[in-house]
This record gives sequence, structure tokens and C-alpha cells, in this order.
Amino acid sequence: MNRLNLLDRGAMLITFILCGLGVLFIRSATAAPYLSGTLWIKQIVWVVLGGLFYLFISQIDYKRLVTHAHFFFIGGIVLLVFVLLFGDKINGARSWFRLPFMSFQPSEVMKIATVLMVAKYFSRFQERQSSLLEFVVSSLLIAIPVSLIILQPDMGTALCYVPFFVIPNFLLGNKESIWVTGLGTLLAVVLVAGVVFKPDWIFFMKDYQKNRIVTFIYPEKGTLSTGYQVHQSKISIGQGGLLGSGLGQGQQTQMGFLPAQHNDFILGVAAEELGFVGVATVFALFMMLFMRSFTTALEASDATGSILVMLVIGTLVTQTLFNAAMLIGMVPTTGIPFPLLSYGGSSLMTSMGLLGLIQSVRTHRFVNH
Repeated sequence: MNRLNLLDRGAMLITFILCGLGVLFIRSATAAPYLSGTLWIKQIVWVVLGGLFYLFISQIDYKRLVTHAHFFFIGGIVLLVFVLLFGDKINGARSWFRLPFMSFQPSEVMKIATVLMVAKYFSRFQERQSSLLEFVVSSLLIAIPVSLIILQPDMGTALCYVPFFVIPNFLLGNKESIWVTGLGTLLAVVLVAGVVFKPDWIFFMKDYQKNRIVTFIYPEKGTLSTGYQVHQSKISIGQGGLLGSGLGQGQQTQMGFLPAQHNDFILGVAAEELGFVGVATVFALFMMLFMRSFTTALEASDATGSILVMLVIGTLVTQTLFNAAMLIGMVPTTGIPFPLLSYGGSSLMTSMGLLGLIQSVRTHRFVNH
């Protein structure tokens, strides 16, 4: 059967529209003569490769991928260990392998392996609720890659793994997990308070990470240092107004005041040059994509497919909201790329692979095993 005919073409169209907008924003963000003006061309190459990966994953039965998830998961863990030992340090984190024509970030690709592994683990509970013990076991399983990512240290990517702890238990009706999640939230609050009032106690965090949290609490203290990025992004948003200054016309963007404007702060470029209307359009497209994906979760042929889709949605929603919140100073700056828009092959390929998994669930709804 040609399963290309079973694809959700609306979701696919939205996905590629967002990728196209990302290329436009990257082109504008790197247009100044003193910036690397070829990044948008490289991004087009990644969009093409990502599109092929998206279609490839969509044609593979997700049940087969879930069945072999432990191989992907173990392989990902090995890569995370290797990058800690032999990886290149970029922006203070040992998260990357430098290859001849590209850089590769294992923690991004590990998201796909973790989605499959969590879906495999919870597929056993289709006929009953998971217990608190099973929730703890699954949390320990997920904690392995999360711990390795924190050691890099890359707190931003680690935050994107939060949905893996919570979503399956809510879907399968584990009420005890709500209390555990609440306890985790309380511990996070205690951690932030410790950084602000007793920073010497938090021995496992780097100084720049502590400074980011302190700047988040007291933004006026860091407008020329740790809070510079957020301060400049707020200026970009303010200058954009309702309709923006036009693509390639933003002062903040074209003069290079907005740091990391082609990747982590790409939404700031959209805000300045397309205004509120442009940013609202981006979020409307993402909302439509997530709603169509949610429909796929409801129509999945089994609980495994539903869990798989909800894990993907949760991961991308978390990444989207954290990036937007970082842009306006609602959360500390953590280096989370905006899905499909930010420059970068690892991030884009991972997002396309995750969305390809949703299409796989859709195209294999009527397969009997």
C-alpha cells in the first residue's frame, strides 16, 4: 500500500510553511555584511534533508520502531557518554561532535530514542493503570539521558525531557504521579531559592547558570551582562509593534544587537520585523499543527500510538513555550532552539523526525498485527 496517500497533508503543509518561515528569518538575521550570510542556504539543505527524513519515518510502522526502541535508546546513551568524553565545548557546554561538514548534537537526537523507549515501556499498561513503582522505574529510565545532558551541562535540552516523566502517567490514569510531579515542582522552587539566596550550596551548577537564574529574579542587575540577551530581545519586541518594520529592516536584527538571533532568539527577529501579527501567525500555525496531531492521537489504533503522539506534542510544546518565555524573560535563558524556525541541523532533523513519528501513527492506523 502507498502510505503517502494516508499522510495528514494539512499537517505536512503547515510543517513546511514553518520551515520556510524559519529560512526567511535566518536570511534576515544573517543579512548584515559582518555576519555569516550563508547560514540560510545551509538551512535550506537541512530542510530538504529533514523533509526526506520526515517522509521516511512516516512510512515505517511505528510499532516496529517501538519494538526496537531499546537499541536506539542504548545507542543514544553511548553517544551521550562519548560526547561528554570526546565532544567539543561550545558556549560552555560539551554537547557537540564537530564533523567535517557539520556539528552534531546527540542530546537532540536522543529525544526521538527516548520517545520510542517511553512508549515501549508504557505499552504494557494498555489494559490497566500503571503503579507508582512503575512510574518511579520509568522516571529512573528517563533520568539516565537527562543526567548525562545536565552533566554537559545543557539545562535547556534537559528541560525538553520533562514531558516524558509526566504524560504517560496522566494518560494511563496514575493519580500518584500527580503528587510526585508536585514534589518535583517544589524541589525546583527550592533549587531556584537556593541559587538566589545561598548560591554556594548549589555545587552542581556552573556559575553562569546561577547568574542566569539570579538575573531572571533580578533582571535590572544584568542588562549589560547575563541579562543582555533578554534585554535586547525585549527591545526587539517593542520596536516591532503591531506590524513590524519589515523583513530585513529591523534595527536590532540588522545591527546585530540581538545575540543568537539566528537560532535561540529567532522569534525576536520575527517580532521586530513582522510585529505582533507575524508572531501570532507563527503561533497560530503551531496551534493548528498541534491540534491536528492531537486528532491523530485520538484516532490511533492502540494506546502505544496515542502515547507516542502525545509525547511528541508535549516535547515540542514544551520547547516552543520555553523558548518564547525565555524571549521575554519569564524563564532564565537556557539555550532552547525554537522548533522548525531556529538554525541548526540537529534541532531541525530531530523536530522533523518527531513529526514524522506522528505521521507514522496516522498512516498505520488500519494495520493489524
